[in-house]
Amino acid sequence: MNDPKAAIYSATKIPSLDIPTIARVGECCLLIEFAQNITPTLPAVINSAVQRINQTLVPAPINCIPSYTTLLLEFSPLSFNWAHITTQLTSLLAEQTATDKCTAHPIIEVPVYYGKSVALDAERYQRLTELSLSEIQTLHSSVIYQVYALGFSPGFAFMADVPKALQLPRLNSPRAVVPQGSVAIAGPQTAVYPQASPGGWNVIGRTPIELYTPNKPSMTLLSAGDQVRFVPITKAEFKLLGGAL
Repeated sequence: MNDPKAAIYSATKIPSLDIPTIARVGECCLLIEFAQNITPTLPAVINSAVQRINQTLVPAPINCIPSYTTLLLEFSPLSFNWAHITTQLTSLLAEQTATDKCTAHPIIEVPVYYGKSVALDAERYQRLTELSLSEIQTLHSSVIYQVYALGFSPGFAFMADVPKALQLPRLNSPRAVVPQGSVAIAGPQTAVYPQASPGGWNVIGRTPIELYTPNKPSMTLLSAGDQVRFVPITKAEFKLLGGAL
């Protein structure tokens, strides 16, 4: 007879999705792995799953943490029954239709001032890529980005894909303080620093809007699955919107 404890860490296949497995990780957590490779459609798929889980799963998770290809569900130890919950999840995810997968989020526009005074790494770009600040602005604002995950600090949204011409590795020595609202790039990813913090990404601009407001019901402006377009603005517009230089 098989050891029943071994089943705790086994994966449950979901044949009707491209997303195959559910596994137990830790005492009261389940990890849903939707794919092995990152794709532009995954954020919408994972976000749809979060909505379905919060609406129908009993007991509901106390926390849902989406990432690039996975969704971590945290449960109360008083109500966690891995077999019962996994059975529900298998059925729930199998019902996720192709329509759910392709549902597009509204595009969130984030105004950005790409001025020399806030583009802290403009000279680094000029040296390594020969791109001018104007060219950086044009390239960076030409793409609609997907939010894949939140992490590092509250409201920090990891977005991709940055045009290849703009992709630079992180700084060798991170800055002790990156100003709040700084728009930055690291490899194929871009992000906005929601508050002043240490950081090693290449800073190319700054937004005047707040991405993290802990006193509001929805504390973060961006969520996994969102689509984002960066819109260039002038210094005057930046100041008018409350930006600080």
